[in-house]
Amino acid sequence: MSHAEVQSFFETYRAAFNRLDGDAVAELWHTPSAITDTRSGEATAQLTLWSDDAAMRANHRALCEIYRHNGYDHADFEIVDCIGLGANHAFANLQWSLWRRDGSLLQEFRTGYTLLRTAAGPKVLLVTAYQEDIGRMKRDATS
Repeated sequence: MSHAEVQSFFETYRAAFNRLDGDAVAELWHTPSAITDTRSGEATAQLTLWSDDAAMRANHRALCEIYRHNGYDHADFEIVDCIGLGANHAFANLQWSLWRRDGSLLQEFRTGYTLLRTAAGPKVLLVTAYQEDIGRMKRDATS
């Protein structure tokens, strides 16, 4: 998978988040797929595996709601690392900047993505969310 294809994929991915459209985000994920992260205060990583579309889709809808409750307006990204892994796979490490409607910075973080080419185009197979603090955004949304 080429760098240009990865760039184009993440432009589409960002556009789905910018619309806060959890279903459009979910369309860009493979089933099955997974995310691994380290939650605040925990010493070990967690792995969430979505073996069915409904659970994965519900997660993306919920994430868009968390963003919405935190005043999310749009995201910027930069591909920090992009490694083509043959014709049908790639790994990309992205720097994200999330902005609120008032122009303030919501969060900056890096996330790693393993992409898989499918008949419908590239899809997210695995995310390593090693910096984004969803827990803080959940707390901020309720306070």
